[in-house]
Amino acid sequence: MQENKKLCKILLVGPDPRPVMREAYNMFKDGGDPEKLVSEFMEGTEREYFYASLYAGLYYESQAKTEAAKLHILAASRSPYGLRSDDYMAALAKVQCLCRKWS
Repeated sequence: MQENKKLCKILLVGPDPRPVMREAYNMFKDGGDPEKLVSEFMEGTEREYFYASLYAGLYYESQAKTEAAKLHILAASRSPYGLRSDDYMAALAKVQCLCRKWS
């Protein structure tokens, strides 16, 4: 019996000067730990915490771990950066919560 494996391709990117984005990219590329990502940036800037939480949640979504995804994407959307930013990724977090009926 042959094991079914999902084939996944990842976009190769050059060096990113933003530490949180480098770590998020590596997490998706290599299968990292979303909790570690969030904890690394918990004491960082508001923006870093927002992005760490958002990408942790999106990673959990990609792994069909809905409750963990909900926890992190809600945290991102409710963070100070998520609440007051007009950044399109802040809007993405809010839309994700609306679409999933997370409140």
